[in-house]
Order: sequence, then structure tokens, then C-alpha cells
Amino acid sequence: MIIYPSYFNRKYSKKQGRKVPRALASDPTPEKIENALKKLNIKYEIQNKQYSKHWFEDRTRFYIDTNKKKGDLLKEIAKIIKS
Repeated sequence: MIIYPSYFNRKYSKKQGRKVPRALASDPTPEKIENALKKLNIKYEIQNKQYSKHWFEDRTRFYIDTNKKKGDLLKEIAKIIKS
């Protein structure tokens, strides 16, 4: 599974690539996402790849090894980032 920081960005609409509800969205950084993944004990790999919708901004993506559903995992990560 691959996730991008844009999935959590409150300045983006769903159409622009945000994947979590606006109430859970924030100003994510790769470091915040990495800390959330560590708290959840999820194996991941950081890759230097661009999100196609925001190729001019994001240069980080996370390759995650988990059996969780993507939507559920994104909400868990968003809650940790927001707190």
C-alpha cells in the first residue's frame, strides 16, 4: 500500500487528492507521518516519488506493509498527526 502526505492535507479537497475527512485533515509532514507509523508499529519504507496530482510539491511517499484496509489506516494516521 502506498500513501502520500497529500492524503492528509487540509488545504486540498477530496477531488484534489485528500483521502481523510476534513475534520481529520491537518498540515502533514513526512516526519509526522513517519512518527504515526512508528506509533502504530507498522513497517514502512520511505520512497522519493511524487504524487501525480501534486507533482510540483510532494516528493515523499510511504510504502506500507500491512493487512489493514487503506481507509481505516489513513484515519488512524490522521488522528495521530492531528493530536
